[in-house]
Amino acid sequence: MQIDAVRNPDGIYINTQCFREEGLHFMKHKYYTPDPWGSPGWRDYWRVQLDRCTNGYSTGGVRITGHHYFYLNFAQIQISEEISEKVAKKKKKMPDFWDGDYNYYWSLEIARYGILTVNETTKEERSIIQTLSTLEQAQRLKAELSKLQLSITIEPDYLTGGFHVIVGKARRKGYSYKNGAICANTYNTQPDSLTLIGAFDKKYLYPKGTMGMASDYLNFLNKHTGWRKSREFVDKQDHRRASFKDTIDGVSNEDGYMSEIMALTFKDNPDAARGKDAQYVLLEEAGVFPNLEDAYMATAPGLSAGKYITGQIIIFGTGGDMESGTVDFANMFYNPFEYGLLPVKNIWDDNAEETNCGFFHPMYWNREGYYDEQGNSDTVSAIADEKEHRAKMLKNSSNGSVVLQKRVQEHPFSPSEAFLTVSTNSFPVVELRNRLNLINRENLNVIKGQPVKLFKDETGKVRAKPYMKDDEHPPVIWNFKPKTKDLTGCPVIYEYPIEGAPKGLYKIGYDPYRQDKGTSLASIIVKKGVHRYSSSNDVIVAEYTGRPEDADIVNRIFELFIELYNTEGMHENEVTHVRSYFMRRKKLHLLAAQPDRVISKNVKESKVARVYGCHMNDQMKDAGEKYIKGWLLRERDTDENGNVLTTIDYINSPGLLEELIVYNRKGNFDRVMALMQVMFQEEEEDLEKEYGNSEKSNNAQDAVELISKLFRKN
Repeated sequence: MQIDAVRNPDGIYINTQCFREEGLHFMKHKYYTPDPWGSPGWRDYWRVQLDRCTNGYSTGGVRITGHHYFYLNFAQIQISEEISEKVAKKKKKMPDFWDGDYNYYWSLEIARYGILTVNETTKEERSIIQTLSTLEQAQRLKAELSKLQLSITIEPDYLTGGFHVIVGKARRKGYSYKNGAICANTYNTQPDSLTLIGAFDKKYLYPKGTMGMASDYLNFLNKHTGWRKSREFVDKQDHRRASFKDTIDGVSNEDGYMSEIMALTFKDNPDAARGKDAQYVLLEEAGVFPNLEDAYMATAPGLSAGKYITGQIIIFGTGGDMESGTVDFANMFYNPFEYGLLPVKNIWDDNAEETNCGFFHPMYWNREGYYDEQGNSDTVSAIADEKEHRAKMLKNSSNGSVVLQKRVQEHPFSPSEAFLTVSTNSFPVVELRNRLNLINRENLNVIKGQPVKLFKDETGKVRAKPYMKDDEHPPVIWNFKPKTKDLTGCPVIYEYPIEGAPKGLYKIGYDPYRQDKGTSLASIIVKKGVHRYSSSNDVIVAEYTGRPEDADIVNRIFELFIELYNTEGMHENEVTHVRSYFMRRKKLHLLAAQPDRVISKNVKESKVARVYGCHMNDQMKDAGEKYIKGWLLRERDTDENGNVLTTIDYINSPGLLEELIVYNRKGNFDRVMALMQVMFQEEEEDLEKEYGNSEKSNNAQDAVELISKLFRKN
């Protein structure tokens, strides 16, 4: 039934029930059409419904996608039904219309087909648009996008289609239901189609995961609709195929619609979907998918033909389920374009307005109890309620910060909150992410960091020659996940050494790589201490990250940094080639001695007896993490608005920030390890001062006692 308007002039939904009339009818009468099975009226009814599920449905000036229509009318889900102000019960019914779902389903369509196809522009219109200037094309694409009145923003460059999609979300947003509907609708509307649902472990697939939901929908279709499809040949928990046995001249053959849904696990095989030509590939629970990037890169080529995609990959993960897969998931989410994923303007994180990320469904979209019957989210009240809940948790819990962090991750306002790693990372992730967003938005690393060539002049003094704009040099590895195949790396200086710097003002940490194995990078970090006559103090002033073919190239950079900044360098000494290099060079004096006081303080019954550098074990990592966290949160100044500035606000290395955000004990975090070496140097120096003061104090006390004895004796 055509209606006058679905939205009012302010963009508020006023009649979304028109999109779910068939589902509402079924809930009331337990059937869809009163026409007798097989009659002309019955056939016409199901033909119309099939068209809406395939091509979408438009009424009252608003259109929804085919998957969204199917979800609203043919996908029963468990919904909370209010009993009293604070109590609800679960009931099986057709889904409500949500403004968040409207955004999600349209994002999938735009990503795959492009805004012009989605908005059904004619071939002639598209041809005319292609003749326009770049600026005019962008304006037209933005105008087409604005017609949908989405809550998200997509730049014109990314509105032409051909993208896969990555989704981050808060808990309890029903994505297993939504994605199960995509699977069932594709199975029902596209003959010979294959839909794959993948996860690292099968427990995320069935019986309660997306595969389980899709199977429930298929059974519902067979029982209550005119789209019954036999599954005589393949009807297993992890594989459904629409087909029947056809016998001709006594020979049985498989025939029928031949659409299928298959569940795959990637636990020990990232190539599980390689070469499979699917309409959709859904990768579930990305936060616990440690080989997510490998699985995606192996799967994507099978869904493409030249510059076109023939199928779409949808990756999604839930805040609160971020563990071993967080590194890959976060990297892909925050760098979508590099992976062929739809870039969406990051409207959620602080300082991220000019950056892109994946699609995000925050907790305040369609929070239970905070959206009206038309599906409009009351975001203001939802945010206020969540903030109040967090405040109470922090006040009343004996372990408030840990419990609160878990709560924030499960009910995030932003992607940076969703990607907290509660179990393994005690660093201030939200603040680190905000700083990283600011750096990416304003290119602060490029503005403040100068790539340099380190060398010795004719007098033997170390110099740092800046590379000019057009000079060829190895690419700087700015990011945790290198964006270049050339891993040689290039030193970067943020602040040159002050003239006549006192010995020890600068500290240098070095995390070398093993020459013979692994893919770890080498990393060097130079940090300036506190100097009375300097405008900057306690900041990182230089760094290097890379993996050249010869490890001595990095050892040489380490040596030159040490001499340039007039200090000693602390290194992780399980890798023996560093000491060997300096021994050959007769420069062992440039290496910092083992931090004995730090080791004695943190490692029980330590028997390590290495003269230079520091051995890393779990106890030392415990200490290093504690020292880094304290340094990051150190209050330094206030801005013009009176806001407290911490060390984080003075870090300009995007790679270090990225590593600190996703840090855990299992992965390779080379910059963090190099920073720990710096922290050990500083702590050793502080402990040495304490020891010295204590010794002086004892000597003075002994002298006083001796004088007293002499006085009494005389």
